[in-house]
Parts: sequence; C-alpha cells; structure tokens
Amino acid sequence: MSGDLTQRARRAQYREARAFLDRLTVPYLVVPGNHDIPLYDVYRRFFSPMSRYERFISKNMTPFYEDDEMVVCGMNTAHGHTIKDGIVRPDQLATVCKLFALHPKRWKLLVAHHPFVVPRQIAERHLVDGAAEAVPRLVAVKVDLILTGHLHVSYAHAPDAAGYRNEEHSILGVNAGTCCSNRHRGEPNSYNRLEINGDVITIVNRQWNGTQFVDGPEKAYRHGRGTERLIKVAETAPPAMPTKPA
Repeated sequence: MSGDLTQRARRAQYREARAFLDRLTVPYLVVPGNHDIPLYDVYRRFFSPMSRYERFISKNMTPFYEDDEMVVCGMNTAHGHTIKDGIVRPDQLATVCKLFALHPKRWKLLVAHHPFVVPRQIAERHLVDGAAEAVPRLVAVKVDLILTGHLHVSYAHAPDAAGYRNEEHSILGVNAGTCCSNRHRGEPNSYNRLEINGDVITIVNRQWNGTQFVDGPEKAYRHGRGTERLIKVAETAPPAMPTKPA
C-alpha cells in the first residue's frame, strides 16, 4: 500500500486503517503518505510527524517482503516540512539499494508514496525530491518497478531514456489511483493488481463501477531477451466507468 491510509492523520482515522489491515488475510506491505502526517497540529507535524503512524501502523519505515518470485521493499518519502511534497532520504536509499542488491535473480519492486518517474503528460514538479539522484542508483541494483501513489491518477509507464533506463535495464513506474476516498482526478476509484508469471508481469487496474471493483485497463511487460529492459507485450483499452466514489 503506497501511503495515505488516512485523510488528516487523526486517531479515529488511524484506528479505522488499523482495523482494515487487521482484516487482511494475505501478506501486506505499507508505507506512509503525506496525508498520514498531521496538517493542522503544527507541533506534532514538525517534531513527531510519524508518531501516530508508528503507533497504529508500523515503526518500520523500510518494510520488506520476499518470496520465490519477487522482493518488495518500502521507502518512506513523507515528512512534515512541507504540505505535500516528498523527499528521498539518503540513509533509506542506501538501505533499500543494499537489500535489492542481495537478490539479483528475482523481480524487484520498490513501494513509496511520492512518484520517482512520471509519464510525459505529468509535470516533473510532481516527482519526489531527490528522484534525479535516486533513480540511477535504483537502476544500478536492477529495480524493475516503482509502485507509488500521491497523484490520485493511475498509470503504468515505461520511462524514456532520460535517466530512467539504459541499454541493459529499465524501471517501470506504476502509480495507484484513489481507492476509497473522493479525492480522484476524473477517474473512477481504483487499485492496481500485479500478476507475475515467469518473466512477464501484468498490471491490471481494478476500477469501481458503482457497485464493485472490476478489471479495467491492463498492461503486460516482459524482460527483453538478452537484456533486462522491460518490453510491453500487451495492452487492453479501458472500459467506460463512472467516476463516483465508493
């Protein structure tokens, strides 16, 4: 889960988020978003911004999961010094790069709230602070996907050659839309389902149709032969969906 479990980091909202997580019957990994930091409680915002997140959700800011096919590592890009912008902390970047370097033969996924890569139609000012320095290091340790949120729009975009891939490797940016709240940008409420089958990964955008979540647009990528660049092999057109939230 790529952050913003709450709207304004209030205790009641955190209790609801904790109750939701406790109902899950599968492994999960969570990182905080900027909405998980108090906005109006200025003292807490500047001096203990993560205290409620740590109390109700987790004290681990670099959560890690692995199985036979993939390794997933989280990074906290949220902080209390701005209203919404994120930052890549050098110590966390070093930690996740070290973890990914230990697993050369599996899919490697980074989860954070603020985007490291964006499609061309989205302004680069929305990138997390420190993205320009972080992405080449993530390429160096062969990270395959960066899963993010924050923008309230969904996309799965293979970045161009502007620092996000080289002749041997590429990173796919996968952004989650808005799942449960009414803060969306002309899209239906949605979440992403990722399916791994050997050297192919499929991203399905599950969208709310007014009564339930159903499969929406789908993209599939595979590692190119003789290289570790991701190549798009399939894509479906999005169905018409209402934008009214759940």
